[in-house]
Amino acid sequence: MTDRKKEESSSWVKHFLVNLLLGANLVTLVLLWTCCVTTWLDPSQHPRISVIGLAFPVLLILNLLYLPIWLIFKPRMLVVPVFGIILCADYILDYYPISMRGKSDDVPALTVMTWNCHEMQYYQHDSIHFATDYILETGADIICLQEYTFASERYKKLHDELITRGYQLNHVGCISVMSRFPVLNDVAVPIEVVLGTGAMQVDLQMPDNDTLSVICVHLESNKLSSDDKDEYDAAIRSGEHEKMKDEAHYLAGKLAVAAQIRANQINLLAKRVDSIATHHPVLMCGDFNDTPISYAYQHISRRLKNAYRSRGCGVGVTFNEKNFPVRIDHVFYTSDLTCTDVMIDHTIWASDHYPVIARLKKRQK
Repeated sequence: MTDRKKEESSSWVKHFLVNLLLGANLVTLVLLWTCCVTTWLDPSQHPRISVIGLAFPVLLILNLLYLPIWLIFKPRMLVVPVFGIILCADYILDYYPISMRGKSDDVPALTVMTWNCHEMQYYQHDSIHFATDYILETGADIICLQEYTFASERYKKLHDELITRGYQLNHVGCISVMSRFPVLNDVAVPIEVVLGTGAMQVDLQMPDNDTLSVICVHLESNKLSSDDKDEYDAAIRSGEHEKMKDEAHYLAGKLAVAAQIRANQINLLAKRVDSIATHHPVLMCGDFNDTPISYAYQHISRRLKNAYRSRGCGVGVTFNEKNFPVRIDHVFYTSDLTCTDVMIDHTIWASDHYPVIARLKKRQK
């Protein structure tokens, strides 16, 4: 083979590989954009489509991998993944915020903690004493707990100590709001309630005599049992295509049903926020059972700011069990408040969720 033919052959192979990579990169981008678009589609009308958003982190990583590939083989093609990142930048920062801590000043901050405490029993381990001490040590001004049976005798020590410290205790079902501030009103928020879920609103009188409405929520769970998670884990480890496909289809069905219920719940909560936020500040927090790339999160974030998006850094896992590391617990607030600091505390193992602790203050006019 002559040198010319070798060059032509080499050029053809290179051209083919570049086109192949370009096609694969474009497919990845389209799927990444699709994940973002699905957050605008109401799962009560399109339940299965909502599941697509869970693929966002995988597709984002794949898109980022094209950056060094194009840099090595075809630098001018860097525009493709970069363009994709720019178009999805807002969603990327929702999923993986990069923020710095706020500057301290003389304005007093309000400390809020939200935690799905799982009845303070992590599987077979009764962590009530450890969890009680932890809650008291945080010194949070407002404590929002989910999966918390208020009437249980096992919480007597916590309740007695909180009352001694001047807290007012309010609860609806398995949701509790405990606050240092005077309570003006507390009420169950009428949403589609499934066993263990719900929402409550507590109106507090703040030191400046303004009212703060705290809405504590626990939205519909995906109801993935331990067996479901074990089956999923086994399918991934097996590497068998059919087994993974069947398990993915089964889990997608369960996730779609849960997303449909959550959509109905979040739509009602959004209407409530709209009606309250015109009068005074609103704080909404709890276990949303949905990631930042979801209809539930985005529907609220178009109305309220998110503490972790404002001051967090990294993925920020709040639930981590059986290969499901996600951020599904959130703190939202109206724009007349500002977040100076936020922390997801991974040191407490009394639940399958981690507490989210945020410091908020009134925005200076």
